[in-house]
Amino acid sequence: MRRLQAGTLRAAVHGLICAAALCAGPALAAPPLTPSVCSLSVGWDSWPPYHYLSARQQLDGYSVAVLNEAARRTGCRLNYQQMPWPRTLLSLKNGLVDLAMEALKTPERESFARFVWAYSPTTVRLWGLRSRVAQWPTHRLEDLGKHGKLILGVTRGDSYGTNIDAWLKQPPPTVSVDIGPTLDINVQKLRAKRLDLLLANSATMRAALQAQATEPEIVPLAPVWNTGGAYFIFSKSSVPRPVVEAFQQALTGMWRDGSIQALYQQHFEAPYPEE
Repeated sequence: MRRLQAGTLRAAVHGLICAAALCAGPALAAPPLTPSVCSLSVGWDSWPPYHYLSARQQLDGYSVAVLNEAARRTGCRLNYQQMPWPRTLLSLKNGLVDLAMEALKTPERESFARFVWAYSPTTVRLWGLRSRVAQWPTHRLEDLGKHGKLILGVTRGDSYGTNIDAWLKQPPPTVSVDIGPTLDINVQKLRAKRLDLLLANSATMRAALQAQATEPEIVPLAPVWNTGGAYFIFSKSSVPRPVVEAFQQALTGMWRDGSIQALYQQHFEAPYPEE
């Protein structure tokens, strides 16, 4: 079933919440939304271990599991639509897609989306060939400008956190930023020495390396940048605020009852990171 138009959905949600307030009184929370009222489209691309197709061709991953459980508690039906990440962001901006996963917060995205913390701690690292990384001893981002000419790979549409994003817009003269269409293609370019170093999400890069050939070996450099974590983002054009707030409440409940921690352990085989 296609999602309801924004005006119809807003009216239905508003009526449901008002009716709940009149019947139950102010002390009781509004009941879960029903799938007939709440149907959301979710844009996704292959981004293991967060969202990807399993060997059985079923949508899997940590973010998918968390979002599905939040939707179940909220009473919303999800319609997953596979598309490239840049297209997901554009469709979200235009109200053609309602929701996206694993998004970092940026000023541009905040102009068209509402953010709900996805309990997804995220780090970014530099990666290079083991046989070559000694050429670029790096402890801070600024060190990359001290090693002569260098080609740094990034993935189209990705954010690497506020500080790194700003640096990438005005890199040192000796650093050439090469924007690749996907992480997998960037890994291939790194192995072919068409890139010197590659910026990538730590967990996603490890998953990409496990899925590809092991030689030549790719290793991380020393710096680890905490980006503050990823969010579920909802289109301001198509999703009413009460729906976003219902997901926020569901996710908070999942954290309190241990569901988030259990799903993280299941998908990463490690405890949820300490704050």
